[in-house]
Amino acid sequence: MTSPVHKPVNTSGWRWQLYVVIMTLSVGLFMAWLSNKLLIEEVIKRATTRIYAPLLSLNYSKAGQQSIAVVTIDDTDLKEYGLSWPVPLDYYQRLLDGIVKRAPKAVFLDVLFLDNKPKREVEALIGAACRATDAGIPFFLATYALESLSSDTERELFAARTKSGAPCVIPVRPTITPDSLDQSQWAYPLRPRNADEGHHSADLPDSVALSMYCRLYRYTCPVKTEVPLALIWASKAAPTNAQTMVVRDQQGGLAPVCRDVWNWWEVIPGASLFRQVTHMSMLPLCPYNQVIPVRAFKNYGFTPAQLDEELRGKVVLIGVDLKSIGDNLFSPLHGRLPGVHVHAMALDNLISFDGQYRENGDFEWHELWHSSANRFIFLSLLLTAAVMVPWNIYKKRVLADESGNAIPDKPIPLWPSKVTMFFLSPVMVFLGTPGLGKRGQTRSQWLLLPIIHVVIYVVLGLVVLLMGYYGFLQGPLSIIEYVLFPLMAHFLHIGETFANRSKQIWEAMHDDDPWAHWAKLNDDHKG
Repeated sequence: MTSPVHKPVNTSGWRWQLYVVIMTLSVGLFMAWLSNKLLIEEVIKRATTRIYAPLLSLNYSKAGQQSIAVVTIDDTDLKEYGLSWPVPLDYYQRLLDGIVKRAPKAVFLDVLFLDNKPKREVEALIGAACRATDAGIPFFLATYALESLSSDTERELFAARTKSGAPCVIPVRPTITPDSLDQSQWAYPLRPRNADEGHHSADLPDSVALSMYCRLYRYTCPVKTEVPLALIWASKAAPTNAQTMVVRDQQGGLAPVCRDVWNWWEVIPGASLFRQVTHMSMLPLCPYNQVIPVRAFKNYGFTPAQLDEELRGKVVLIGVDLKSIGDNLFSPLHGRLPGVHVHAMALDNLISFDGQYRENGDFEWHELWHSSANRFIFLSLLLTAAVMVPWNIYKKRVLADESGNAIPDKPIPLWPSKVTMFFLSPVMVFLGTPGLGKRGQTRSQWLLLPIIHVVIYVVLGLVVLLMGYYGFLQGPLSIIEYVLFPLMAHFLHIGETFANRSKQIWEAMHDDDPWAHWAKLNDDHKG
């Protein structure tokens, strides 16, 4: 019995190309979902993002930096004022009064009062908070907003009212969660909520950055805040930080604890080793937002006129930088920083982007068309397939046309080849470059097509990156997943392979002996 005649699929027509694109999209969406479940790909995402993310801040607006000041209390400050930690509340009263008289826009105190304080101290801080509110300067205070962790001090502070009935102290939640893989702060929850807070979450305070931004910039307050903010850590540190962030060295002099200059070539892998070999500074990068130590109020590093200028009209965030309490976070660009800086950087992002913050979104099946991250993923995959599928078809045609016109083998001089290989050996050890030794290849095969291929990858990667960052407002981790994986052939070649195999299955199903036909198709494909 003869097998039924089945017309084979035309792999050179537009219908086949469209099918390959559809398979590429389907496999790409599946890989997008799967990549969030695989540990190794998540690690690769973070390692790659550390390399390119600083470049996103090269044209970052300075609007936030010019609007924010971070006042810190460190160990040197405690010695200067003759205090020990925790400091009495009347010290915060004096500090708040000293800041308020310089007319800032708002003040946030990143200190939690989880135990009861003397009534005299509480009343002193309430008095300063109410005076600030009466002067039109809102005062924000960190709280976990959990009854089990609250104290009488917190209750009294949040219950205080001015003569007009306005609250003297505005509660905000400072809750942040470091990344589980590298402990860096990639994201910032704008509305931090615990799993057991769903039934009354509307009554809970929002994050520090969102609460302050919506109070001060209400016309650009973001409406949708369910997706966490993707932190853009800017690289151009405030110019005064390297001079004011210092410690005493063994000789009694002052030594900086950070550097204020970041160079673009630091994104190159191994840059830290180069800095060490060339004896360049190994100090971490200074924080982006301006740091003013509280000893500046005793004329340290700033004259009274300079301090007035640096605080006037700015949002002031007060935090601690003490070795004893370990309130630190890790920036992928700056290393260890006091915890108050994550709130300052998140607020800076909101100000610099006019409330249209970059999202730290992931692909979710249940929000296939409602999530901007999902729409970005779909369009990036579509763009990748639309460019790479025709390019691969064109490349195959060129190689097929030139297969009969290969350059004949020529004897290669012995010593020049060995000398060249010796100097290229470090590169060959890492990259392999197996194609360098092939004979009988045309110039297009060994030089022109590979160069064009790399250029297309780079240009397409930049287009997807810019589309995600500026068009769909996605953060670094979200973007790199759909630049790195599709353009490194995770999506494209797998989709094309699946298309070929599904075609082979379809043809085999129309044969009397499908398994034998399947084996023959595979043998022909390998041959």
